[in-house]
Parts: sequence; C-alpha cells; structure tokens
Amino acid sequence: MNWSKGVDKDGRPAPDPEKEPARDGRLVSPDEGGATNWRPPSFDPKTGLFIVSSDDSYGVYFYKPEDGAYGWAGADYGILDIGALRAIDYQTGKIRWSHPLGNGSGAGVLTTDSGLTFTGDAARSFIALRTSDGSTLWHSSIGHLDNAPVTYLLDGRQYVLASSGGVLFAWALPDKPH
Repeated sequence: MNWSKGVDKDGRPAPDPEKEPARDGRLVSPDEGGATNWRPPSFDPKTGLFIVSSDDSYGVYFYKPEDGAYGWAGADYGILDIGALRAIDYQTGKIRWSHPLGNGSGAGVLTTDSGLTFTGDAARSFIALRTSDGSTLWHSSIGHLDNAPVTYLLDGRQYVLASSGGVLFAWALPDKPH
C-alpha cells in the first residue's frame, strides 16, 4: 500500500499527497478494486482468525482537466492484480496463512463453527478451506461468485448457499467437522 503515509491520531488513513492523480500519472496501490474494500470478511472465534479476501493491485491515476477526468480516467493498465485469502490473527495483526485466489478474484468470506471457510476464486470456483490452516478441502466450478456465501439450518442439517450468474447453489455440510 502506498497511497497512505500511515494513520492519524484518530486511526484514519493519512493520504500521501504524492499519490494524488497527476497529469503524468501516479502509480497507486491498491487500485480501486484492491485491498479488501467491499468484500465481506469473516471472523472465526475458535481460531482467532479474521479472514479477508484481498487483492494486491496497482493502478495508474491521472488528472486530465481538459477532459474533465480526475482519478482513474478510465485507464486500467493491468499492472498487477493478485488475489489471496488471508487469515489474520486478530490479536497480533500477523498473517497466519495465505491462500492464493488468482488474478482479479475476490468474493465474500464465510466461516463456520465446524472449522470451514468458504469463498470464491479466479478459476470461477466456489471453494471450501480448512479455517485453521487454509488448505483446500473441496471446490465446485459454479462460475464467478456474486456474493458472500451464507449458511442456514433446515431440518437439523446445515447448508451453505452461494450464487453465480443469477443462480443459487446449496450444499449440505457434512455432519462431522473436517
């Protein structure tokens, strides 16, 4: 991250004036789709992990007053865009594990009491990981995940629900945790 010089006394980011859009362009990280801005994260109280779908990305930002354009100016040069699911220890802030998701990926995250984490990846798969270490347990190629997955209980059985392309998909979870 290079658009901020750190945080102010109130804990808010302190923007770096050198990264404001300029006529000759400024390389900024993350770009508007980067970090973990809009994708819902999840917290697992058993492991103490705060799990986020993040994006390491860069964009070039311009200021073109003659076109009335300010900011990204419609130019995406695809400089860098690497997605990862990161498990952050909420007490130390250290990343305990990272699971690659691929370029241009990102979906919301769901953790369950049984030790499972669900999200989507750039391969257009819905994936289940072991929350404790991030290892892949299962995947299904349903297409780009449109939302954060949710879970529900029906007749004593737990299900996980996700959507892709306007279609809802539901899977029954195993009775025993992984």
